Amino acid sequence: MIALVTTESARGYDKDLGILSRALDASGAKWNIVNWDDPQVQWSEYSIAVLRSPWDYHERIAEFSAWLRVVATQTRLLNSLPIVEWNLDKRYLRELMNADIAVMNTVFVESEADLANDVFSGDVIVKPAISAGSNNTARYKHDVAEATDHARKLLRNGIAVLVQPYQIAIDEYGETGLVYLGGQFSHGFRKAPIFADKDQHHNGLYVVEDITLRIPSAAERAFGDKVVAFVTNKFGNAPLYARVDMVVNAAGFPELMELELTEPSLFLHLDDESPARAALAFANAASMNER
Repeated sequence: MIALVTTESARGYDKDLGILSRALDASGAKWNIVNWDDPQVQWSEYSIAVLRSPWDYHERIAEFSAWLRVVATQTRLLNSLPIVEWNLDKRYLRELMNADIAVMNTVFVESEADLANDVFSGDVIVKPAISAGSNNTARYKHDVAEATDHARKLLRNGIAVLVQPYQIAIDEYGETGLVYLGGQFSHGFRKAPIFADKDQHHNGLYVVEDITLRIPSAAERAFGDKVVAFVTNKFGNAPLYARVDMVVNAAGFPELMELELTEPSLFLHLDDESPARAALAFANAASMNER
């Protein structure tokens, strides 16, 4: 039995859950959709627990982190506990930088002393190190005072801050995301700019995005493969699911924006074959645990 882990507020918003459950039915796999914080769930009854949309975790990070450690003793958590704990805080980008993986220019603001540095000048994106759905993320165009105030509020709540330059190429080309299932490339997508000169629509969980199918370039595919290979080598196994979100820099080369290994939308509706690929990967993981 597979537990597809969500949260109550995400029900009806996670489009992947319906698609995935139908594909699992077609494969003959048994599944339940369960809330991560439901005290009635007996996690030991499940072969695997797959994090799909526990999208309130960043608001309850201490509680969620404690839950992860407990559940990992009762069933097989996927992605694995070491992968998820590493991926929860976006400062994992430092390690990727040190591994010679191209990461978009990122400044880490971790204390009040860092606010004195000239990191907020220009056109920048300010985001929390622990967040989901673009929550508490904003663009500041040459507004050092407002950007600094945003960062200071996050620091006072015990959250480190990332500052990244806004890539103008996003306005036309958008972002590219590559989805991997069972360590293998599945499909790509384009995310339209959400911090261009327009207001964002927030549905209470996340900033609503315009997502369409994209066939990645050879350079984007090679880059995504390199990032997933890094994760596989670091943890000894390929992640069950991964999403590599990238931008194209001014020189035309891909750079990593974020590596989503905890609860990413997989946008299974974009590719007709991807639901079956996801169901097969999940069912195979469940059967391995039942042996």
